[in-house]
Amino acid sequence: SSGINAEYGLKALMGSGKSGQVSESPSSPALPSTLSQLTRIKPLKVHVDSRKSPYPGSAVERFPVPDDKVCWVVRFPQYVPVSYTAPEIMNASSDLIDPEHIKISSKINFNIIEYSTVNGKRWTIDRTSYHGRYNVIDGLPQNPKGRTGISGRGSLSRWGPNHAADTVVTRWHRAADGSITKIDNKPVLEFVAILRAGANEWAIPGGRVKPNERVFDAIKREFSEDALANLARPQDEQSKISEMLSEHFNLGITIYKGYIDDPRNTDNAWIETIAVNYHDSTGVSFSKFPLQAEGSSLGVQWITIDQNLDLYANHEWIIEKVCYHRDAYNPITEPKRRNTELWTTTSTVTS
Repeated sequence: SSGINAEYGLKALMGSGKSGQVSESPSSPALPSTLSQLTRIKPLKVHVDSRKSPYPGSAVERFPVPDDKVCWVVRFPQYVPVSYTAPEIMNASSDLIDPEHIKISSKINFNIIEYSTVNGKRWTIDRTSYHGRYNVIDGLPQNPKGRTGISGRGSLSRWGPNHAADTVVTRWHRAADGSITKIDNKPVLEFVAILRAGANEWAIPGGRVKPNERVFDAIKREFSEDALANLARPQDEQSKISEMLSEHFNLGITIYKGYIDDPRNTDNAWIETIAVNYHDSTGVSFSKFPLQAEGSSLGVQWITIDQNLDLYANHEWIIEKVCYHRDAYNPITEPKRRNTELWTTTSTVTS
């Protein structure tokens, strides 16, 4: 509902600590401050990409789940999801990957931040959800947003929530004379996007938060790896990029915390993210970033938000929230989403 979306917007706009501070130049457009401006944000519709077949990187077809059968509280006696965990996950011996047979070989404490010692090393693993407590049925966590047509972990390393961090780096699109481009009297944004390998779709730079890693360290690391090819650069260049990120990534707005409609999600494992927007109001700072694709990204570039976008997962929905928070021109019409709201078991996001 619009009230819920307004709550999302206000919490994200207010933020907490450094992540909620914003530094704008006097000439840049002001952030929206009224409730009516924030209530226009469309509700997030889930389980569109999460029900796609085949499962990424495999030939596994999901059990078909109609829109009205996504919610767990809706009876669906015919539902027999396909069980699938990718071989590289099932056979992994890494401390960073959960064991496959958790009901037999180990006990995982869900819905808490877990502290454990494995092979002499202490790990901190966040098994909480931004959406509150999730159900654990017969020892397995249950996707809080409903059925996906597949059980197991797929290609995800953790049972339950797999936490990620997404970095939305923006600036104003400018004409040759340096003036800010406007459409319908609204300034037009640009953001840094990567072309994801495998999916062949443009996306916000980001990735999963590692055990023992702080979220905002993950944000800087993922952006430097996905959009700046930091790992492929000489050590002196890596140090310079690290200094640039520390300088420019100290202030940002938390745009979203919660579930991501990702094609890798299953009934027992899913991705949740925190998306933070870092905005260059002058157009000078982020232009110095040496964008370069490497590894999981096939390309990287500034994309102008002047027409409708169809991005990976529900990233266009995050971009739309950035447009509203920056009071910028918003052309997003959610091309992949259904016309009707899908059932969900949770209606609020905890910020």
